[in-house]
Amino acid sequence: MDGVKKVSIEIIIAIIGLFITIVINIATIAYFAGVLKSNQDHQKEMIDLLKEEFNKNFKRLEEKQDKHNNLIERMVHVEDSTKSAHHRIDSLEGSTRGNISKRD
Repeated sequence: MDGVKKVSIEIIIAIIGLFITIVINIATIAYFAGVLKSNQDHQKEMIDLLKEEFNKNFKRLEEKQDKHNNLIERMVHVEDSTKSAHHRIDSLEGSTRGNISKRD
């Protein structure tokens, strides 16, 4: 009977050791899963912040582009107006020269 008790105690100790090993492995897996989840959440937050920052910068760039396009349109109008003014000046100079020539 001594042999049976000795084997039973050894089996019980082996089972307890196996149980402890399994519990430790499960705890380790749970810990690393939590760390992974935390990192994923942090990365999602950072991505959202970067998207928000990108959208702000993109909107600001669009506003600058609109101002530039408006300036271009105004300059085209100014150039047309200047061209027209030059034509009028040229025609006035021509008519003035004609009047001056007639006086002489």
